[in-house]
Amino acid sequence: MRPLPVTFCLFLFGGAAFAQSDRSTITGAIFDPTGAVVGSAPIEAKNLATGVLYSAQGTATGNYTLAELPVGTYEVSVTVPGFKKYVRTGLAIQAAQIYRVDIILEVGSAS
Repeated sequence: MRPLPVTFCLFLFGGAAFAQSDRSTITGAIFDPTGAVVGSAPIEAKNLATGVLYSAQGTATGNYTLAELPVGTYEVSVTVPGFKKYVRTGLAIQAAQIYRVDIILEVGSAS
């Protein structure tokens, strides 16, 4: 009758091990200066230590999610024709967090 408690403990603690993660998420919405959403905008997060790029496409409702980002410092950028390129640098990402970064684009040249 000993195997039952051991099996139960393995099941209980095994689930806790899977719940922990070293990855995080950046999420938010993209707007123009009037507050209207900018749909389907491409967004990138660059890990400044490794140079690795993580890309996502915004939804039609202007929302985006960059998931499974390793811990590090990131630069987030959005380039949409008709707007100035948006860049936010120095975003320090810690483990198992969700960061909300709403973006307001400025009208202007995309170059």
